[in-house]
Amino acid sequence: MSLLSVRIRRLKFWWHLLLAYTKRYQRRVLISALILILIISTLIKLFPIIGNGNTITLGYVGNYTIETIPSEVLSLATQALITEGPDGKAQPQLASHWTVSDDQKTYTVFLKDNLTWHDSTTVDAKDISIAISNVTASAINNKTIEFHLPNPISSFLEALDKPVFKSKTFYGTGEFRIVKIDKVDSMIKRIRLHPKNPNLPKVEIKFYSTEKQAIAALKMGDIKVLKVANVKALTLWPNVDVKVATDKSSLVTIFFKNSDQLLSSRDLRQALSYAINKDNFDGEAAYGPISSASWAYNPSVKRYDFSPAKAKELIARTNAKGQTITLSVMPGLDDVAKQIQENWQAIGINVKLKPEKGIPLKFQALLAVNHLPPDPDQYALWHSTQKSTNITDYVNVKIDKILEDARSTQDDSQRKDLYFDFQRYLVEDEPAAFLYHPNTYQVIYKNSENMFKELPL
Repeated sequence: MSLLSVRIRRLKFWWHLLLAYTKRYQRRVLISALILILIISTLIKLFPIIGNGNTITLGYVGNYTIETIPSEVLSLATQALITEGPDGKAQPQLASHWTVSDDQKTYTVFLKDNLTWHDSTTVDAKDISIAISNVTASAINNKTIEFHLPNPISSFLEALDKPVFKSKTFYGTGEFRIVKIDKVDSMIKRIRLHPKNPNLPKVEIKFYSTEKQAIAALKMGDIKVLKVANVKALTLWPNVDVKVATDKSSLVTIFFKNSDQLLSSRDLRQALSYAINKDNFDGEAAYGPISSASWAYNPSVKRYDFSPAKAKELIARTNAKGQTITLSVMPGLDDVAKQIQENWQAIGINVKLKPEKGIPLKFQALLAVNHLPPDPDQYALWHSTQKSTNITDYVNVKIDKILEDARSTQDDSQRKDLYFDFQRYLVEDEPAAFLYHPNTYQVIYKNSENMFKELPL
């Protein structure tokens, strides 16, 4: 008998034996197979978790494209030429220093020595592309960039406080390197970053359209760190820490449409401001358009402390009693809007609340969060020529002149005096009601706190 025949007979024997065993112990074999499949599928699910043992996942609320990714996120991966210092003034980051021409229209920025991108190539001025409206940028040599402005703008350095990447790449200069960006259509859904230092954790950043979605992801453990405006749903959680901070760069504001027939009355605008009780808001009361943290803050502006009696006295000078004001409300401010509605109705003004998804082109009064720039220059928001950004249609020749003078001088003491006047006159006119700087809550899983502390945020 040939060797091949023997092997074939053995295979047939074992095959028939297997069939016989399976037939006899069919139920046991089926259960064993199901258990094996379950174990394999569980391991497949666990592998990413095991692999992410040194990964911290952060959550952010908002819809962002490649062009609008928050600077806070990108600060992990790179730096800016110039950034904001603790005192709110410009300080060098990638830049070593800068000069300003006598006519204040040319800024020359010099790079630090020995800078490298994530691909290990030397940072060259020609690799840096910063697009600023109406400003021409050109690399003079490998370490010098020149910016030409059409007019002097003393707050120009603020425009250079944006993340810098090597042209046409995401190679930066920071402690972390962007390795992958996941998108759905044009919207960013996830960014993955790896550290240059192997002792640091990997970082995964996930984006959610609404705070509700982000909180649900936090509860499921999909993210370990999240900054929220409302922490009520998380106060009883034993496995997280909640840290509160006042966001002085944000200002909850009611913008009055000054061209509106009713709200063109300064008496009415002042009355509406006196009628609002700021004590119940979740944050620090504000009294003007510039944050109390700013070097240009004027603490002596007119204050509209809660006074229904004063509000009614001013209302009596107008024909507004019994009239209806439509208050447009940006997302996340519904509870604030309801309180304002109650306060205004208590002085004889009817209020209709209108939810908005974005800044409306037309409104009567708008409750929104105004994000304050580090520099006190608010030319875009209040100068009468700025039709697309002066959303209140505010016109005041005195304010126009102050804003023009303040942005055309480099002397900080002069600028401070001018912005003191700007705040004093603007608040007296009250084209908007400045309510409060909101509190924000950072929720962190306790077992992720040490990793989070290692991040340069």
